[in-house]
Amino acid sequence: MKKNLLLAALPLALAAGPLLAQDTFELHGYARAGVGRSANGGEQVTFYLPGTGDSPTGGPGWRLGNETDNYLELEFMVRAYEKGETNFKLHFRPCFREYYNARDASTDAGGAADGYRAAGNNQQIWIREAWGEASGVFGNSDAMKSASIWAGRRFYMRQDMHMRDYWYWNDSGDGVGIEGINLGFGKLSYAYIQHDTGNITWKLVGTGNGGDVWQPLSTPSGAVTVASHDLRLAEIVTNPNGSLTVGIQYNEANVKKGAENPGNKNNGMQYSLLHTQGGILGGDNKFYLTYGDGNTFWNFYNPETSRENKWWEVMDTLFVQPSKSWGAAASVIYRDQKNADGTHQKWTSIGARPMYFLTSHLSIAAEVGLDTFKFDGEASTRRLTKETLALQWQPQASWWSRPSIRLFVTHGSWNDAAKAWGAPDGGQFSGNSGVTYGAQIEAWW
Repeated sequence: MKKNLLLAALPLALAAGPLLAQDTFELHGYARAGVGRSANGGEQVTFYLPGTGDSPTGGPGWRLGNETDNYLELEFMVRAYEKGETNFKLHFRPCFREYYNARDASTDAGGAADGYRAAGNNQQIWIREAWGEASGVFGNSDAMKSASIWAGRRFYMRQDMHMRDYWYWNDSGDGVGIEGINLGFGKLSYAYIQHDTGNITWKLVGTGNGGDVWQPLSTPSGAVTVASHDLRLAEIVTNPNGSLTVGIQYNEANVKKGAENPGNKNNGMQYSLLHTQGGILGGDNKFYLTYGDGNTFWNFYNPETSRENKWWEVMDTLFVQPSKSWGAAASVIYRDQKNADGTHQKWTSIGARPMYFLTSHLSIAAEVGLDTFKFDGEASTRRLTKETLALQWQPQASWWSRPSIRLFVTHGSWNDAAKAWGAPDGGQFSGNSGVTYGAQIEAWW
């Protein structure tokens, strides 16, 4: 019997290598869930300015007290092999989303009350990451000993502005790359990332006072891919607690033979710069500047987006926590966009979230966000303001401490011009303002 048990355990021991079972696995994640209503008796809605922060992220604008979905993201990390400086790791990230208007349990798991089981917009499941990396496999030279190679589907070095859930530098997808080549003054990384264009069936051809103008793609679905060549130099020291990352991204359209036409081979370039400065009143500051054209436009990766579409964006985000009793974050975004049809649009977004701690676990948070959007030819600037007041319970007296259980009330107001591309409240309220309230838990670990 002992011999049989040893033989059965041998394959597991070989697969685990020199690692013990408790050392091979880590679980991280993010979750939010809640309940809310509108003051007029309806379902809670999100206040956002159409044409700005809701694209490309689908995000909620300024997010505190302004989210209407249950979302769970699990990150599994497996140390598959570790010996000396050599490491092989695996990363998996399944994600689940359901919106507040899907409250019937029959909508869970892709099912419906009538037995129809196709997943809809109210229940969504993704495998957002599935990739592996190996480090310590390039020898012991100063340049290569800390470098790693990776392949699979991943969030590639993406950068987030938390208060909007805005992934402002995000070249993610299926790919392969080498990361962390030490040049002495910085670390160099290259990635080839292929983006899924098989689900793109429409293209943006113009923008006017009545809204975006779309036409069907002239390329059959699945006949074209857009691939990014992403080159970055990071960890360039600029001063004590300061570092710089610069990047160049070239997007190329690859069209199936026989499906080519003059409009589906548009490439794109994007240039990015990110400076991070630490040691500022217990926090840090991030400054981001980017310029792009063609199919880098809003990260659509659309091969029929002309390189005459050009845009640039600048963002600054400051976080401080000078004492245990209070902390605050503030951000400003400015985006200038020139479209192929000759039109010109400008988006400005400014917001702040101060937080005061009444005790080590109880805090009051307030968030104010203002979005403006100016389009050539329009007499008025589109405008939306959103304010939230929240009572929060957190593990520690820290702005970033999670989980956070919140009770909140949110007010949104907008002008008539803001309705040009859709209702900023989803049509919930009859006028130009509204109030929602509810409870939410947000967690990461």
